[in-house]
Formats: sequence, structure tokens, C-alpha cells
Amino acid sequence: MKHLALFAAAGTAAALAAFPAAAVEATMTSGGFTGMGLTPDARLVGWGRLDLVYDHQLPGAANPAGHNVVTGFGFFPNLEFGARVAANSPLQANCFLEPCGGLRDLSASAKAAIGLDARNRFFIAAGATDVGGQATNFRSYYGVLTYLDDAFEISGGLANRITTGTQATRSPLAGPFASAAWQPLPWMRGHIEYTDHNAWAGVRMFAPSSWLPQGWSAHIGADVRLTDTTLSQRSWFSAGLSIPLYKVPNGPTARLPAPLPELAEGQRPLPTYEARMPPAGGVAVSPAPQPPAPANDPLRPGAPPSPPAPARAVAGPDLSTATLEALAERLRQQGLEDIWVGRMPDRSVAVRVNNATYNWNAVDALGVALGAVSHTLGETRTAYRLVLTQRQVPLVAVTGEADCLRQWIALATPACPAGELSTPGTTSPAALQAGAEWVVQRLQPSWKTLRVGLTPVLRTNVATEVGTLDYAAGIGANVSLPLWAGASADWRVTAELARSDDYAPGGVFYNRHIPNDTESLALTQTLALPLANWLARGDEVAVRNAGLAAASAQVAAGRFGYHFDGVNASLRWEPGEGRHRVTAAAGWMRNDDFGRVAGEPEKATPLLLSYRYDVAATRTYIEATAGQFMFGDRGGMIGLRQWFGDVSVQLYYRRTNFGSTGTRSMAGLEFTVPIGPRRDMNPSLFQVTGTPRFSHAVETTVGSRQNVVSSGYGVQPPVPGLDAVFNSDRASLVYFEDNIRRIRDAARW
Repeated sequence: MKHLALFAAAGTAAALAAFPAAAVEATMTSGGFTGMGLTPDARLVGWGRLDLVYDHQLPGAANPAGHNVVTGFGFFPNLEFGARVAANSPLQANCFLEPCGGLRDLSASAKAAIGLDARNRFFIAAGATDVGGQATNFRSYYGVLTYLDDAFEISGGLANRITTGTQATRSPLAGPFASAAWQPLPWMRGHIEYTDHNAWAGVRMFAPSSWLPQGWSAHIGADVRLTDTTLSQRSWFSAGLSIPLYKVPNGPTARLPAPLPELAEGQRPLPTYEARMPPAGGVAVSPAPQPPAPANDPLRPGAPPSPPAPARAVAGPDLSTATLEALAERLRQQGLEDIWVGRMPDRSVAVRVNNATYNWNAVDALGVALGAVSHTLGETRTAYRLVLTQRQVPLVAVTGEADCLRQWIALATPACPAGELSTPGTTSPAALQAGAEWVVQRLQPSWKTLRVGLTPVLRTNVATEVGTLDYAAGIGANVSLPLWAGASADWRVTAELARSDDYAPGGVFYNRHIPNDTESLALTQTLALPLANWLARGDEVAVRNAGLAAASAQVAAGRFGYHFDGVNASLRWEPGEGRHRVTAAAGWMRNDDFGRVAGEPEKATPLLLSYRYDVAATRTYIEATAGQFMFGDRGGMIGLRQWFGDVSVQLYYRRTNFGSTGTRSMAGLEFTVPIGPRRDMNPSLFQVTGTPRFSHAVETTVGSRQNVVSSGYGVQPPVPGLDAVFNSDRASLVYFEDNIRRIRDAARW
């Protein structure tokens, strides 16, 4: 049989030699890394991609028949991360009460790789598998070198297998290993591989791109054992899906052309502006090419593009009241609210709007507001001062001239700068519009709109000793009524729709089930602290240098987490360009149902301090939190959050101590995604909204012999957060400048 299989493979290869070849596609393996079937290569999951793979096999297990599910992320340009669930015991058996007779393993893997030559033919990588808890059933450390030449790929490396698992299992990756792959057609790849003195062959069949959404790929495959070994069954099948989380930009990021701010004596410009110092002509330019220009101005169909204007006016004409009212009405039609439009003493136009419609990302709201300014004022040389708020708290401002803004939106090479971006960390928004004579005030007031949103609710425990997958799924209804500037009354109820047995009454996870009850009912007040007025009134340089306009506060009082009554307060400071953010939060709550839910205290006094640093080059947040958590345990948490557009993936490690019950360490993966339309319905008497941030995490105990059931460690207070007001902690100057292309796209709506 072995010789027959080899003869058939050779014959198939010869028959396919006449077809045009295709580049070898990388796929995830059952081990949690990119490679062939069982062995790795030195390639990675693409940056910003999510790969899902299922294998009906557990190579290396005492009983290889089972289920193997792998999730892989292209976390950084040179790093992939994988999470794996491997199970061949009865899937929902409670191993504390009955012998499972098999394996149930939740683990992680990682691989880093770099290219070695300019032609991208040679790659080298190092990685580790099964780096979860101490029950290391499939742990190996490896290094691998890959040569890639269009339709052919050859890899070889060396692995060190660690055998400390509680089951009679071992990683199939041990000692010298090698693989070779050939992809003669875009839809088919064949491979052969060797590891641990055994050999396998396999094939992968890829779906045509026309069958799938843009950027997606899918495959099915089969593997066959070529030698006698107990590491795997004779053959098995697999299936995989690869999804782009967002399109990674190529080359430098485009930035909004902006005039340099006026500097005080001895003051240096912010680093953001240093990169675009104006040339001899005195006009700042964008360092990156712009998209091709449309034939006509997209904001005025059929109209020719604005001609270049070499000479600039300092201020525009006095516009009629009808023009300013038309601008306000267009802003209202675009779904913005709390609209103010007026005149400044220098004849510029002041515009202030609140965003409650573009809840995925305030970048879209900024874009449509600029588009409205361009559409209404773009035929005149009128200076504008636009401030965008969220819950009436300033997020971002743009100042410039309307005709230049119109050119920037419509043309590939505008003749003048479109505007200057600023955030509270760099400029006081109130100072930008000081002295405005408002013509339109509070058009489409937010307090007249009742907002209703439906959100999914999901709670899971994965690969524990009591079950492979335990879950409770439900729905939450949020009702919010804005009251006055920064204030709202919020009511949230939940209902459970489905659950596993362990979430039912009497089950191990019943204390985490989804009640059919009120989860929260609270009054929340958010405001920007007037530190600039208190400490440096009229001194814009001091305000800017100290970030005095970048401090905000929030107080919430009511019921939280179904049965905690009390108050929670938080402070947030994001100075300068926003690379650093510091938040402090404290609360006092009383448990109205003390004793009914195991593990919940009679009183909760959370006290937490958090810090975030933005690595703008890769859109990565380094986050750290420390203090006393909701249920009284003390410790800290550190994480890496990678943003892919409006989707984020976070890897985190948390270690807390309850004192009497000891210290527990957890590691997890959190996935956050928006659900619903990118633009919600326009506000009127009521507004139905989507879910701007749905988050779900899967975590495991580390430093323990088993993935034992753990709950109550490191619980965050279930209260409103200031980060939600600040565009999911994406309201910095560096963030808005990094999303200039998206701002312009939204301005063309």
C-alpha cells in the first residue's frame, strides 16, 4: 500500500506538470502554525488576517481520532499567534465526576519570521507550540528555514519536543523535519513531509476567489500516513477559512495637508508636523500620493473641479444667514446632532456637531461633517472651525479654508492645504470657537432622541475539565435617553436564549448564566474638565504643552451588574498627540443579593489605574492595569491590543490574588468587532443603533497542572467607561492623522 501510494502521487505529479503553476499558498496546520500538515514552514499568517482550521485528527495523541480546531492571527508583520482546542474525550463529560479516557487541551502557539533576501525567496522562523498551562501535551520548540520559488516550497528545520503532559501524548514535531510543496494550479497544492522518523503526504484544494467575499480564501484537504506510526491515523481530512480583518495600507500613510501652527518664541512644532515642513513656496504638502482624482467634484455632480488658487485670502466673506442655516441643515441630514453654526470675529465660520450615528468610528462622522462644510461653503474662500463632539465632549477639531477643503476632497493634487487637525491634547477646542456669534443653536437636540440598541451576549468556558465548550448565549437591549450636556439615563436588560447544561441551574457555571433581568439602570455624567481655565486661562502654549484640555471625567450612579447598587467615578488624561493615555477609576457598590451568587462580595470597592501606549507604526496598544478589581482581588493585567481597522485582537496576561484563596494567573485572547451598519439611522424621536464594540475573550489558567474552573479573578467593574466616549480609545491626533484616507472617503458620501 505504501509503494502504491507513492506511485500514485508520482503519477499525479507528472500529469499536472503540463499545467501552469501558481504560487504556493500558506495554510494553518493542526499544530497551530503555518505549514503543511504537521510541520511548520518559515511563512506566516498575513498581517491582519484571521485563519480558522479544523482537522478531524489529533496527531500525537494516544488516541489520534478526535477534533482539532485552530485559530490563527497575523498579529504583527513578523509574528503570528495561534490558539488551539484539541479534544478526543467525550466532549461534554465532567472529568471530575467520571473518567474521560481522553484528551481535552486548550493551548496557544506563536511563530516569528523574517525574510533573508530582497527577492523574498528565503525565510527563517522560530516558534513554539502548546504554550498554555503546565499540561503541555503537544509542546515543541523549533526553528525552520524555507525556500520559496513560485510554485515550489522547500522547508527544513530542527525541533525540540517537551513531554510533560498528563496524558500519554507527544508532539509529532521532534528532531529534524522537512517538507516540500508544489502548487501546480491556483486551486490545488500537494505536499510531502517528514518528522519524528515518519512521513506523510497531503493535498489542499482551494475555492475559486469568485466564490467568496473579496480577500477571503477557503480550502479543504486530506492527509495520508506513508509510514507505520501511532502518531496519526492512516488518513484524515481538514478544512480551513482565511478572512482579512482589514486591508493593511501599502507604503506611507496619507496625511491631511495642513498649514503649520503658529509657534510661540522658543516653541518647537509637534513631531506630527515636523515631517511636513513647507517647501520654499510656503505651502505644506502631503508626504504620500493621493488617490486618483474623479472627473467631477463628487459633492457637486457635473461641476468642474475647482481651479488652482495660488494666492490665499486670510479670511472669507461674510456669509448670509441663509447659507449658514443651509450648512446646519445638511449636517442634520447627515445624521449629526446638537448642531451649532455661527460666525467668528475674524469672519470665519464656527461649526460644532455631536456624533451619535457613526458609532463604529468617529472618523466617519468627522469625514461627513467636512463633506457638508465643503458642499455648502466650498465655492467661497471662507475659513472654517469645525469641532466634533461625542456626548458633547470634544473629540477632534479641524480648521482651514472651505475652497481648499473642497479641492482636497475632489482632487488628487489640491493647490492648497485642506486644514489642520487638532485634538484636546494639542489645542483647547473651546478656545478655537471663543467669541462665536451663533446663528444656529442646538439643531436636532440629542435630548429629544430615545436610543435603542440590541447587542448579542455570549459567555463561554472552553476546554475545561467539565466540558469542551460550555456556553450561554442571549441578547441585550439598551435604552438610553440623553438629558443634558454629557448626561444620560441608561437602562439595559438581558435575556438568555440558549445555554449548555453547565450553565443551567445547578451547573458548574450557573453563577455566570445570563439572567432575564435588568443588568444596569444608571445616570451617567461625562464632562471635559476645565483645567485650562483653572490653571492657564488664555495661555494656549501652556495648555498645549501640559495637555490641560485633554482631561475628562465621568460619574455613574445606579445599579450595575444585576445587583450592585452604588457609584463609580473615573478620570482620563490623553495629552499631546495621544500616544499616552492614563485612566484612574474608583467605585463603591453594595450587593443587593449578597449570598445568592457564589463568589460575589457584600461590598465592591474597585480601585484601578490603567495606562496605554500607542505604537502608531503598527497600530498596537500596549495596555496595563493594576489595583483592586471588582470582587476584591488585587493584582495586575498587561496586554497587547492590535487594531485592524475597527476590529481589534488583544493578547493579555492577568495575575491577581484574593489572599485566602491564593494567586491565579490567566492568559487570554480577546476579539472585538462591530456589529450592525457602519452608519446607524438618523436620530429623530428615536434611533435604533447597532453594536459598536462586541467583545469576547477566551482564556486559560497558566501555571497550573490543569485548566481548572476559575471565576471572579480580575473582573472589571460593569460600569460605563470613558474609552467608549472617546471612540473606543481612538481619539488621539496620531489616530485621526493615520486615518486621513478614511476621512476623505467619508467626506465623499
